[in-house]
Amino acid sequence: MTSGSLRTRITWLIILVQVVVLIPLGTISYQRELSEMNHLLDGRLAQAGRTLGTLIAYGQGDYATQDPTRTLELATEAQRGTVVVSVHAKNYEPEVGFQAYDPHGKLIAATANLADLPPPDPNERGFSNREHDGARWRLFTLTNRFNLTIRIGERADNRTDITNGLMLEHGLPLVIGLPLLAFLAGLAVRRGLKPVDTLTRILARREPGSRKLIAVDGSPDEIKPLIVTLNQQLARLEDALEREQRFAGDVAHELRTPLAATMIHMESALITDDPVEIQYTVRNARRSLARLARRIEQILAIARLEAGAASQHRVPLDLVTLATEVVEELAAGIAEKEIELSLNHDDAELVVSGHEVALTAMFRNLVENALRHTPERSHVDITLGRDKGRALITVSDDGPGIPAERREAAFQRFHRGSEGEGTGFGLGLSIVQRAVELHDGWITLLEAPSGKGLVVHISIAAAPAVDRPTNR
Repeated sequence: MTSGSLRTRITWLIILVQVVVLIPLGTISYQRELSEMNHLLDGRLAQAGRTLGTLIAYGQGDYATQDPTRTLELATEAQRGTVVVSVHAKNYEPEVGFQAYDPHGKLIAATANLADLPPPDPNERGFSNREHDGARWRLFTLTNRFNLTIRIGERADNRTDITNGLMLEHGLPLVIGLPLLAFLAGLAVRRGLKPVDTLTRILARREPGSRKLIAVDGSPDEIKPLIVTLNQQLARLEDALEREQRFAGDVAHELRTPLAATMIHMESALITDDPVEIQYTVRNARRSLARLARRIEQILAIARLEAGAASQHRVPLDLVTLATEVVEELAAGIAEKEIELSLNHDDAELVVSGHEVALTAMFRNLVENALRHTPERSHVDITLGRDKGRALITVSDDGPGIPAERREAAFQRFHRGSEGEGTGFGLGLSIVQRAVELHDGWITLLEAPSGKGLVVHISIAAAPAVDRPTNR
């Protein structure tokens, strides 16, 4: 069974186990009891034969002048002493008979049911089976110490009745018990799987977007890991839905203004014939499109951070290499503003365990924010170091800085400076903060020692010295 109800599957497995165990046990028990019964009856038959021979020998002294009447009386007494077997309070008194021969092979006594049975062969001793008068007989032949040959037997019908009784004794419980066990097993499985039904009802009643955890207390040990995993999966699903909603809101919020500005500039260019005016409006439209491209890039960057980086395994990464690559990538913008950018690091490499996408986005936004808010021909310094097992990153610029009362708000999404410039703080510092949080670090905004500019200080855990970067 590869599909269907789990309850039905478990019930059938229990029934199958019961059948596989109980039927062989019942068969083995039946065969053992049947064998013991046959041994018991054979032993009784042999004992009756020896007793009969002794009674005949002591009942008369001369076999040639024996009194047949007396002999038959003795035989009848011996016959009456034959074993009676009881199964389930039902008596099975066997039909027995015997023959007695003197040392010369002359029949001296016999019961009517075996009187015409041919005499035994000289070598016939012990147990044997024979057909006589349409019935099967179990015979036992012996020669006692008086040289009397005694043949005593019982009809096999009696043993057949006992066999049928034993078969009924062992088969009836299985015939009745197995369906009853199957019914009880079904009830037990239904009750045992009740926590699964309860969990199903809880999930069916769960409202979309709910972050309420499913209670683990009171659940069976087998269900607890499922509930814990389900809570984790639901939390990830809710996070994904929240990120999707936030992304849609970000797009609607952040792209509306540059798109509207671009449309206005393009419409202005279409309704004028003045070449100077057309050039001016097209230039403004180009700037709006550049801001739009920047916004799209930032929104996608933070979406990738929130959706992918946290779920990936961390790998050893060299911060010096990442920072150098970002500086080389932004070299054109640095040269355009004639900014003097320095990258300082004491060690040849500074390894952390992290996500390359997140750390690259962190460096890129730090440098871009510094370039955007720093006047031309100014300075931007990037310093990388290590202190007490933590990697320290410091980025300082000569820009206007951020007032102390607004530094906390600067990390909010789409926050801009009071000057209202379209390229204000926006998403840049929000991306940086998210990347730092993914690496269990913290970020602090400080005022430059000179009193002008901003210092961004970041601390994240450094990897052990034995680790080596795998990003390059």
